[in-house]
Amino acid sequence: MTRSFTRTLLAPVLLAVAILPLALSASAAPVEGNHQGGSEEHRQQHEQRRQALFERAGIDEETRQAMEKARREHRKAVRELRQEHRQRMDEILGAEQRKALQAARQELREEQRTKRRETMQQRLTELVDSWELSDEEREALRKARETIYADMQALRERDIDSRQERREAMHELREEHHEVLAEILSDAQIEEMRTVLSRHDRPGNGHASRRDDGN
Repeated sequence: MTRSFTRTLLAPVLLAVAILPLALSASAAPVEGNHQGGSEEHRQQHEQRRQALFERAGIDEETRQAMEKARREHRKAVRELRQEHRQRMDEILGAEQRKALQAARQELREEQRTKRRETMQQRLTELVDSWELSDEEREALRKARETIYADMQALRERDIDSRQERREAMHELREEHHEVLAEILSDAQIEEMRTVLSRHDRPGNGHASRRDDGN
């Protein structure tokens, strides 16, 4: 089997296998963020951590209340500044200009996402080429890809109310997939894949600015 065919076959396979933790996190986040119960649970956990921190630092109740008041005032001031800024932008830009700017921003983000995907695929392809896998190993990776895709889809479709339950399900799935990969790849190879992805996913590697117009 030629190296060219190896590139064609393994690039999507390793991409699917390697991005599993990222893909699961991305698919789970919106569900958790939009689920009212999960959001409330998050707020409660955050408040518990804050109170534990105050206890450890020896902050008395009167000081805590003063800090909370200052925080509320700060949030109100920030909201007012944002509203004022949006109004000023509406005065500067016409409706067509705002529409064109939004479209341009979306196009830029899509271009940068595409560039990031292509860069990651290239790096993974180069990594796979360096392993010189056998035909049997390539076939095993192909089957692993199909299994991972099916499991990811099943997890997305599951009706999970609790943030903790989803986290546990994600962890269990990752462990199962690691075991599948460990039968095909060495620990060093799996770690190499993770290293490539961690470098690729660092801030500044092609991430588009959310506010290119100062909005």
